[in-house]
Amino acid sequence: MSPRQKQALFGLLALGFILRIVFMLQIPAGDYFYADGYDYSRVATAVAQGRGFYPPEMEPMIVYRAPGYPFLLGGLYKIFGIENFTAVRVVQSAAATAAGWLLFGIGMTIGGVPAGLIALGLFACHPFLIYHCATIAPETFFTFFVLLNYFFLFRLLDLKNLYSALLAGAAFGCAALIKGTILLTLPGAMLAILLAFQNNLKKGLAAAVLTAAVGSLVISPISLWAHRRWNEFSLILDGSGLNFWIGNSDTSARLFRAGTPEEFKKIQENLWMEELPAFESEIGRLGPASRDRFYFQRGAANFKKDPRRSLWMMTERFRIFWRPWVHPMAYGPKEVLVSGLASVPLFLFGFWGLLRRLSQRRPDAVFAALTLLLITLITGMIFNTEIRWRIPLIDTLLIVYSSWFLSKLFRGTAEKTPPSRVPEKARKSLRAEISRV
Repeated sequence: MSPRQKQALFGLLALGFILRIVFMLQIPAGDYFYADGYDYSRVATAVAQGRGFYPPEMEPMIVYRAPGYPFLLGGLYKIFGIENFTAVRVVQSAAATAAGWLLFGIGMTIGGVPAGLIALGLFACHPFLIYHCATIAPETFFTFFVLLNYFFLFRLLDLKNLYSALLAGAAFGCAALIKGTILLTLPGAMLAILLAFQNNLKKGLAAAVLTAAVGSLVISPISLWAHRRWNEFSLILDGSGLNFWIGNSDTSARLFRAGTPEEFKKIQENLWMEELPAFESEIGRLGPASRDRFYFQRGAANFKKDPRRSLWMMTERFRIFWRPWVHPMAYGPKEVLVSGLASVPLFLFGFWGLLRRLSQRRPDAVFAALTLLLITLITGMIFNTEIRWRIPLIDTLLIVYSSWFLSKLFRGTAEKTPPSRVPEKARKSLRAEISRV
């Protein structure tokens, strides 16, 4: 890297951190942002106070919060004080800055330093990623571990060493303990690794197995703990059954049909404050796996009851999942405009770059394309879907391929620019000086 490139790197890292701190300063100190934040904070408080992970008095609702973020949050509460949200937001802004550095490394792996700098710049200014640093929610730490996984995976595809496979698996496991949706990226990773090692399939198979095995080892302690506590298998306590039921419930249909922001918020509040607690008191104190099965069965029954409505809801979830701007029923015109201006170009450049890489038969593009497809078909169309479910896994990949495409575009433009010519008058003057000498 040249000195100017190093200056640009540190300048963009500083810009990303400053933007997050400035946004954080606009937020009320005690604001959770999402209803989930209250539950995460309760578990984190129990961890910080030494009362254990998911104390019995918190059951049953609390088992729907995956354990990774409450552990991290509990550690911060232990260090900085219970519900010291200012400290949490500063640490999350620092984690986001580190995630930006990882994204720089990923961009550099596939497109050189210019692509890395563009990727970092896009990440630093991405409004959704700035917003999430201020939330008491797992997205920022999840984004960090997702990008750590991508960083080592892309290095594995490039350098073809088993050391990168081990680190990619460890990062994959850490991310899965925060949000289970990263599990959907595993088939794409396995296929990409085998394609990258097609001249040495034995080593490629070893790399793929090592990645999956190390990820499973990182996850296994929480699975064993859940089995010991409830005597049933639950991979990471992610509550996917609950989200499936919500996504296929009558309430979800009413949310899609809401005509005003006030109506939307009223239906959403009724779901969390009345319907769900009533459901919970009805089904009793089941273990997490049993509760997931219960909700999956209820969601499936709703799906089968009215297939036409269910298909309509799937298309609505798909539309929401891939909308490049925040929900106009939940946010104001300014937020909708800012998110659209930031995300629409990202989608255009990202998909164009991804298609170009696919046409070149690059393993990283196969991974990205299969990841986008599986997350869309499963998370984006079946479960209770919000834009924030898409961002850490998909928008970060779109940033990578946008940066690759833009770096190639700028380089191509530079190569087509004719060399600067010395004006005729200056040439004659130069000749006269030379002859005089």
